[in-house]
Amino acid sequence: MYAPSFQDHFLHPRGQGDLAEATHRAEATDEACGDWMALALRVESGRVVEARYRVRGCPGAVAVGSALMALLPGRAALPGAVTDAELEGALGEIPRMKRHALRLARAALAQALRNAS
Repeated sequence: MYAPSFQDHFLHPRGQGDLAEATHRAEATDEACGDWMALALRVESGRVVEARYRVRGCPGAVAVGSALMALLPGRAALPGAVTDAELEGALGEIPRMKRHALRLARAALAQALRNAS
């Protein structure tokens, strides 16, 4: 059901935990499924230097959050810094029933970038 790279991100998530030196933080909940994601980012000179996440949710939320943490450092601190296509590329294929996790990650990232600590 899951692509090998999706399984790897789910079983060995990157960037889980908190970030004490975060400059931006946010939480988001997907109302459709109840999944929850919190992001902590350290932004310097308009770029994401470091990122961590915490999640309560399905394998899709864990895997998408992990892929976001792997791709985000070094990117411009913009809500669209990592696209759904890039996340999908990093994960292989995201099953249709787990694509809501993309919406959750986008919402958490956009909110974090609006919330400077």
